[in-house]
Amino acid sequence: MNWVDFVIVGALIFFALTAIGRSFLSELLDLISFLLAGFLSFLYYNLPAKFFESQFQIPHGLSLVLGFMVVWFFSEIFFFLMVRLLLPVLPAVKIPGSKILSMVPAALRGLVFISLALVLTSTFPIQPVIKKSVLESVLGSKILKYAYNLEAPVKSVFGGVANDSLTFLTIKPKTDERVNLGFQTSQLTADPVNEAAMTGLVNKERSLRGLNILVSDQKLRDVARLHSEDMFKRGYFSHFSPEEATVADRVQKAGVNFLVVGENLAYAPGLELAHKGLMNSEGHRVNILSEDYHKIGIGVMDGGVYGMMFTQVFSN
Repeated sequence: MNWVDFVIVGALIFFALTAIGRSFLSELLDLISFLLAGFLSFLYYNLPAKFFESQFQIPHGLSLVLGFMVVWFFSEIFFFLMVRLLLPVLPAVKIPGSKILSMVPAALRGLVFISLALVLTSTFPIQPVIKKSVLESVLGSKILKYAYNLEAPVKSVFGGVANDSLTFLTIKPKTDERVNLGFQTSQLTADPVNEAAMTGLVNKERSLRGLNILVSDQKLRDVARLHSEDMFKRGYFSHFSPEEATVADRVQKAGVNFLVVGENLAYAPGLELAHKGLMNSEGHRVNILSEDYHKIGIGVMDGGVYGMMFTQVFSN
């Protein structure tokens, strides 16, 4: 057991204690109301979300969360009033130990809250040490095992906020600057569609200025992909690997012959922002428009809610 287990136990005890003195039937109806409100929120959050986005120009990700909260709020109010109207007219049924049994539905309501919190923690960008503690905890890992069905709806509501919070990040070419990403992830997929699209954008910039078109090179692409992947997996952002290997070292190791080599890096939520950010940066724009280069390899790794890592490798 670790600290996560103690937090879970403490939270369950807290929720159970809130039911002391209340009837079992009242707590049971509150639990049913809570579950129904949650179900309706996941089902209809898009309706108010569209309104917020169109009428108030609220970012898409934030509008989804607001839509979810609005549906949940009004659903809870509706069911709360329904329960309060039903209780007085229901026949009085004496259940032995009702005051103690009432703690069960209250604890179950707490378990739902805990499950949602654990799914959010395990799914979205967060400090690796916290994520690891959750996955290694006895109770946390068991709850996640049974709550995996919540991952898709939780992502659909809250995933946009994670993406909206990501901004463009880059560092100057040929510098030893290093940025700690604050997370590590191995859940990555190569994105050949965006690789081809970015190559097209680079060549469009060059053709507009009368420069030669860069030829896509598979070996350079593989070097770029591996570096994008490595930065995600080890949680850093730099032209230099933790072993101080440079782009020239990586290209040479891949068996590529070259006289001149260059590299651009970008960490962003999407292709458009990455390309614009690089073009608006003098050092990166010089690489993109250099007459010294004739080949290019672009490696894009999609980290899901962690964003996308773009590596451009140029050679003569």
